Amino acid sequence: MQLIYMSARGADHWLVEGLREMGHVVELAAWGREAAALAAEDGYDLVLADMAALEPGPIACLSSEAPLLVLADAAEAADRVAALRAGADACLVRPLHLIEVQTLLMALARMSDRLHASPAERAGLRLDRGARRLSVGSHEAQLSAAEFRLITFLLRREGEVIDLARLDRHLLGGEAEPQPQRIRALITRLRAKLRRDLGAPLIHPVRGHGYVLRLE
Repeated sequence: MQLIYMSARGADHWLVEGLREMGHVVELAAWGREAAALAAEDGYDLVLADMAALEPGPIACLSSEAPLLVLADAAEAADRVAALRAGADACLVRPLHLIEVQTLLMALARMSDRLHASPAERAGLRLDRGARRLSVGSHEAQLSAAEFRLITFLLRREGEVIDLARLDRHLLGGEAEPQPQRIRALITRLRAKLRRDLGAPLIHPVRGHGYVLRLE
């Protein structure tokens, strides 16, 4: 999954690194509407907002099309209710356990997928997040974690030409030096796999500009 993580008091590096080790792309962002807007604009799966105490006012400002998971150091039941009413989709209170965070992230992603039918689904393609599988009819392609992140991002941007720098930033979360050659190699392998397993490469190069996914 692709996540935007923002904190009102400094990043929880244990949590961020743990999520990255589990295969998620986690991009750090400043607290506020800009982070929520980035999540919606760039097709991230979820906004993760970290705060010392659950405060309805700041939470209400984080409106986003992506699900909003709020983390807090401590919170009573009334605080959690207020946070949900303010716009949070779920709340977790420390101490955190990575497996619990992971399970809740996947549950929120499934809920979001059911509420927003994607162009891929309308075209007959189905994405299975848990199994990292893309299928159409009786044909299916088993994807690596990187391939799944890439195809998920491009499916959300169906018909839009995306340059290599943007693809690289999205896959790495902005935490490493750009590696355009790595992206080219990944796309080449993925196109070959989709052509072999589904009968169509789906991803097409646009010379001098990047790549575009088309659902013909």
